[in-house]
Amino acid sequence: MLRRSSFLTIAIVACFVPAAHAGSLAFGPLNQLPNGDPAKHPYWSGAEPSIAFDPNGDGHVYVSAPQFIPTAVDHALGAGPDSEFGAAAWGSGDHGLTWPFAVNTGAANGGGDTDVEVAADHSVFVADLEAAATDICTSHDFGKTYEDCVNGLAKNQQGPENDRQWLTRGPGGVLYLTYHDFAGGFPIIERSTDGGRTFAPCGTIIDPAGPAAQNYTPTGGTLVSKPVVGKDGTVYVEFTEPDSTASPIGANLNHMYIAAAKGGCTGNTVFKDTVIYEDPGADLANIFDTDAIDGGGQLYVLLGGKLKAGEQGTNLYLFTSTDGGDHWTHTRVNPPDVQANVLPAIAGGQAKGQALLGWFGSPSNDPNDTNAVWSYYGAATYDGGQTFNSVRVGDGPVHYGDICTQGIFCGLVPGQPSNRNLADFSSAAVDPANGCGALAVPADPYNRPDQPGGANNNDSSAYVALQPDNGSCFTAATAGKPASTVGGGNATGNGSGTAGGGCLDRVGPRASATRARGTVLRGRTSDRGCGAGGHGRVTRVSVAVARKLAHGRCRFATAAGRLGRSRSCAGGRYLRARGTTRWTLRLAHRLPRGRYTAFVRARDATGNRRTTATRFSVR
Repeated sequence: MLRRSSFLTIAIVACFVPAAHAGSLAFGPLNQLPNGDPAKHPYWSGAEPSIAFDPNGDGHVYVSAPQFIPTAVDHALGAGPDSEFGAAAWGSGDHGLTWPFAVNTGAANGGGDTDVEVAADHSVFVADLEAAATDICTSHDFGKTYEDCVNGLAKNQQGPENDRQWLTRGPGGVLYLTYHDFAGGFPIIERSTDGGRTFAPCGTIIDPAGPAAQNYTPTGGTLVSKPVVGKDGTVYVEFTEPDSTASPIGANLNHMYIAAAKGGCTGNTVFKDTVIYEDPGADLANIFDTDAIDGGGQLYVLLGGKLKAGEQGTNLYLFTSTDGGDHWTHTRVNPPDVQANVLPAIAGGQAKGQALLGWFGSPSNDPNDTNAVWSYYGAATYDGGQTFNSVRVGDGPVHYGDICTQGIFCGLVPGQPSNRNLADFSSAAVDPANGCGALAVPADPYNRPDQPGGANNNDSSAYVALQPDNGSCFTAATAGKPASTVGGGNATGNGSGTAGGGCLDRVGPRASATRARGTVLRGRTSDRGCGAGGHGRVTRVSVAVARKLAHGRCRFATAAGRLGRSRSCAGGRYLRARGTTRWTLRLAHRLPRGRYTAFVRARDATGNRRTTATRFSVR
């Protein structure tokens, strides 16, 4: 989302995180990157930092951050950071332990947005947004210099009239540039096969015959996340839209899609668009949504928002797909005492089911609370989102006041939130050398806009926190494991989790009916959770026995073994079973002959619930 000049009164901030907490998931201190101290010169902005590792696992890692637009005007007026050009780029050669390379690159009229990507030949690409185009700044010396962008002049401009550009590495030297056009918010993807020197359109993200096209309007536009690419070259682009009749300012984004181009895209490719989630009362982007793919091909989308009208707080939801985006399930990640959750980050691990998550969280239930106090959180799942280890990254608050999530519209509506100090996102990455995670976090603990006359430089600094190799990294050894069994396990008893961290159990028990005879049904349950050995505890089993009729109607059995009147199958009539791990439901009379479905609903100690259907016959 375009970062306009402080001269134009729209600003940016970030977030500080000190030491790590012990346990199965931990992070080292949040280290401020060079030129990040606002009390010293030169000072560079660090809001919405992007992070990328060299895919060869040689220890090189890079971070970029935008410097306001137009950077040169700000610099001449003494407004904003000390940067002369649009992008700050930091480089490390020792897996992020030290950052000896700090370069101010890009164009003098850039600074709207940045992104960073690394090719298999070690080339580093930094994209700097001018709005009229994107400058592609390329380094062939591990981030020491960027030969396409020298002294504020950019020689490689791509993607005319664009906003919120992303760079994504594909197989075989392919580099993708994705953005939405500035006027209509229409998502566009371009492809380079010559090391980023030239790009050409490579397909249509919104399928004219698909569901997203039916809802898209130029006034509503889209919010496009950074694409991910599978091992087979398939490109996945997650994006959201508001209702077609919504206001162009402040509308909730309540339609979420995944666009997929099998094997990659060319000029004639039409992406396949699939609905991930939609609801009239949803608010699905606080801001940006972020996506990832792990080493086994499982897809993830992480968002801060609401799934239904009237939902309390702004929750963190993880959506997952194991079939290339055709079908999705979701779960809430945030602990119950963290009620506002925004600016999420996610990265896939080396094996299937592994993902690193990061986000800003506050006990306040409203991100727009001008008195809110924010921390940064990290979480890890090794079993595809069934269980999580979570931890607060740092020992104290990382941001004070509201976090506006309306992008460039922040502050334009009187009485509405205006604090954009953090800009629009944080970032996460996994080191291919060891599977350990890294979080790039914007931070401004030095600003106190929540206090009368409190300091506020309307800007921020970039920090990086590293996951130590303590047995909890994303390797083959941790793949598929319950979170409580990884790295020594810092489980929290019932698995509900707290703001301080611990194991989070977010999936209900598995249940089945194994035997039906006469008046008795029997079955079993199992629960993956945060207890010893990665087990949860089933606390209740209920069963609804239905004879299905036409048109979605059912007749449900009573405890007496009689069939009730026809009703909607969705309503259900559940009877309490005896037992939990092994359960029994005994009816007073034998059911009439016929075919039935047993809906077995099991609940665990955390409150998670799952219903499983099993068919059986009575002869």
